[in-house]
Amino acid sequence: DGKVATETGSSRWVTGEQARLDVHRMRHDHDAILVGVNTVITDDPQLTTRLPEGGGKNPIRIIMDTTLRIPLHSHVITDGEAPTWVITTDRADLSKKRGLEEKGIRVFSTGAEPKVHIPTMLELLGKEMVSSLLVEGGSQINSAFLHGRAIDKVISYFAPKLVAGQGAPTSFGGTGIEEMGNAVPLRDIQVEMLGQDIKITGYPDWGES
Repeated sequence: DGKVATETGSSRWVTGEQARLDVHRMRHDHDAILVGVNTVITDDPQLTTRLPEGGGKNPIRIIMDTTLRIPLHSHVITDGEAPTWVITTDRADLSKKRGLEEKGIRVFSTGAEPKVHIPTMLELLGKEMVSSLLVEGGSQINSAFLHGRAIDKVISYFAPKLVAGQGAPTSFGGTGIEEMGNAVPLRDIQVEMLGQDIKITGYPDWGES
């Protein structure tokens, strides 16, 4: 029904093992993976690649964090499994920035805007030789990329489960659109079954939105 968690935040597990393995294979294939700081605070994920055959490549872990709220004890800060970069703004606490850098974390600012400026961030990542970025963000991060027209490919997994709940999060949050005619269409749709789950892949057609 489009929910990615319950109203209480419970999300383990929405999809089955095959779908989760597919995500890990995508992590292996990308230079970097991105989430928002709320995901780190709520789930404390490792954001590493775990393949049954072993040998998976861990992507650079990128955290969008406007004011550096990321806990210093988070897995992505302390485990040393992969490089972690934090993208913030000039609003960030300088002492927190120094604390992160002392732990080997790279911290970048996109400037004085009230939130991380996605075009500036993508330009910065390109200069750092990051050519493929897997956005596993929550609804707010996904919506920011959508509104910024910064999505090249959409991959969605649907599980045969009904969660319901008006306050339960969905894949995209924010204000959304007012008219269905302004929805962003997806083209070149591919549908695949992964166990009991459905994987749908499509490419945004920005020219029609």
